[in-house]
Amino acid sequence: MGDTDSPDFNKARGYLIGFSVVVLLLWYFGADLSSFKLLGNEIKLNENIKNVWLVLAVINLYLCFRFYHRMPAGSFRFDVAMHGLYDSSLVSLSKLVYKKQMKKRALEDVEDGVEGTPEIKMVKFGVGGKMTYLKRIPKQSEVSEKDTVAIIKDMPYSHRNEIRFSLYSTSLVNGAEHYSIDRFYMITPHRLLAYVVKGYVFVKGALLSPWFADHIVPFILGVFAICVAIFKWWQINHVVNVVFKDSFNQMLMLL
Repeated sequence: MGDTDSPDFNKARGYLIGFSVVVLLLWYFGADLSSFKLLGNEIKLNENIKNVWLVLAVINLYLCFRFYHRMPAGSFRFDVAMHGLYDSSLVSLSKLVYKKQMKKRALEDVEDGVEGTPEIKMVKFGVGGKMTYLKRIPKQSEVSEKDTVAIIKDMPYSHRNEIRFSLYSTSLVNGAEHYSIDRFYMITPHRLLAYVVKGYVFVKGALLSPWFADHIVPFILGVFAICVAIFKWWQINHVVNVVFKDSFNQMLMLL
């Protein structure tokens, strides 16, 4: 197998990115594709010049399929780092959304621990949260990252997104300080909240995570280059057809 046909993922990605960038540069700078230089020799195209952009689109489409077939299994799924970013973001947003609900629960716990009908005023309230599914998966030192991602993916929504919040509060009960520590509150955020977090993580991952740059960006670049090439091909052929029809109509008028 030659170097060009190597099944190596990095090479397939490099070919796709390189060719897509060339196509986009040709489009952006309005290059004349009727002639070009190959190995120092100038080659001038005489036939089917109006289909050059279509040929570029087909080549780019092939490189996209080639890249897809070289990708490791599970490349379109979040890796462990992205799951970690999702977890921390979901916990942070859930703290804000469910803070009033958790504060009410903490106040009820204080009331249940005091006899009678005392005067209670909460002066401090704190929350710490952690995903409960982390206790259900093996340690990263025991399994591969691929297996860890597969385990997380197969979890039902209620297990994957359940959060255990630890509630900490300081209250004044009839003027005396009362501390409430390690009161636990379990929450499974609404699916809409999870979708919002996934969108945020996807955008943030585009800037911070190598997973996005290595697996998603090449496809976006390739598809964009294909769309540009097809548009240019359509534009050229549309203009040619319009000019031909106008010329034909003028000839009929002269007759």
